[in-house]
Amino acid sequence: MTGLDLRPVFPALITALTGLVVLLARAFAPRGQKGGSPGLALVGLLAALGSVFLLAQGPGRGSTLGGSLVADDFALFLEAVILLVGIVTVLLSPSYLAATRLDYAEYYSLVLFSLVGMLGLVSSTELIALFVALEIMSVSLYALAGMQREARESQEAAAKYFLTGAFSSSFFLYGVALLYGASGSTFLVSIGGSVDPTSRLALLGMGLLLVGFGFKVGSAPFHMWVPDVYEGAPTTVTAFMAAGVKVAAFGAFLRVFGTALPRLGHSSQAAIAVLAALTMVVGNLGALSQTNLKRMLAYSSVAHAGYLLTGFVGAPRTGGAAVLFYVVAYGAVNLGAFGILAGLSREGREPLSLNDVSGLASRRPALAACLTIFLISLTGVPVSAGFVGKFYLFSAAVSAGYTNLAILGFLMSVVSAFYYLRVVVYMYMREVPAEDPWGHLGASTMAALLGCATVVIGLGLFPERVFTLARLAVLVFH
Repeated sequence: MTGLDLRPVFPALITALTGLVVLLARAFAPRGQKGGSPGLALVGLLAALGSVFLLAQGPGRGSTLGGSLVADDFALFLEAVILLVGIVTVLLSPSYLAATRLDYAEYYSLVLFSLVGMLGLVSSTELIALFVALEIMSVSLYALAGMQREARESQEAAAKYFLTGAFSSSFFLYGVALLYGASGSTFLVSIGGSVDPTSRLALLGMGLLLVGFGFKVGSAPFHMWVPDVYEGAPTTVTAFMAAGVKVAAFGAFLRVFGTALPRLGHSSQAAIAVLAALTMVVGNLGALSQTNLKRMLAYSSVAHAGYLLTGFVGAPRTGGAAVLFYVVAYGAVNLGAFGILAGLSREGREPLSLNDVSGLASRRPALAACLTIFLISLTGVPVSAGFVGKFYLFSAAVSAGYTNLAILGFLMSVVSAFYYLRVVVYMYMREVPAEDPWGHLGASTMAALLGCATVVIGLGLFPERVFTLARLAVLVFH
């Protein structure tokens, strides 16, 4: 341990220590007091984000713990995004937890511990370390999904998430074992340099890793858990999962396939293209018949996993940059959309159906405008982050020779306009209810939503800076 440099893992260490501090502060707080959990969590996450920017300046870059964790441009880019997702989640949570009476001591600690796993996922360069990070993230999310202890839907969500998570972990771990057998190493660089592209063992290992990642990102046919878990989990937890898990899982996915399996590129591209096409179709068609807003956004999440997989066929360079840009845009959109549903909660009730948002524009014009921005971005309307992100993803697919996949993505985006814009119609063109049953947004929630809307519009109008950073980040893949 002499000379061990832990600077590359400072963001994860700070986040983990903050989680412990938040838990202990709540435990030792006088009865009836909350121990300042949101404030402590926010300070810790800002400190962790500051350490990412310091690492990006140069000092502390490199690997640690035997080369299993690394602080490179790719990891630092995604760590910054993940920590921002955590900050927005913390800002959205206080008013929602109060309205739904879910202000349990462990909530913020579980969010922070889950973030530790996400940070480990995007910085791991060794498969066992990556698996450990995956489990740290997942175990915390299982508990968060079941936070509504008295609600059957929440308990069902936690159980389904746990069972499907266990299946995905077993597929992933068996794939790791097969790749170790094919290459003699679990380090991504070593696997990439020694694996035989004609080895059936390596191909089977790649397939099992693809299944494992498919479960985590919610791609078809491994998406069965997504609608029920998104609907049953507390809405702020759903927002956190929709944004944070997508960023972390796709980041790890990209690093593994870009570093360890480039020699299997032809086989992996074909498999990913099939998954992308199936996921886009299943997600969009599943969303068409939904009247529950959380289930609609859940199937939307499946469809967007398909769009992201479309960019993977052009990975790791051209498609990789498009994927990184899109997870930023998608994270902001989902946090904003679910954040609005959470912010309107009142006395245990949430606006979950289309009728619940009828006439929202008359009473809450600013809020309806924000939700409209998020929905048109999910659709891919020009001058939004979603449009620019899909343009980059589909362009990467075309450059890789998968023009038909890009055309299918465009057609599915047209289909998605029906169920996204239907919500806008209900907000602006339906009769206003006699009484307003929904709560008013707290200051922190308003700040979070304003930040998300600014990112969505800003990336739609000025995408160059973030896309340039994304292109620099994927230069780590040779």
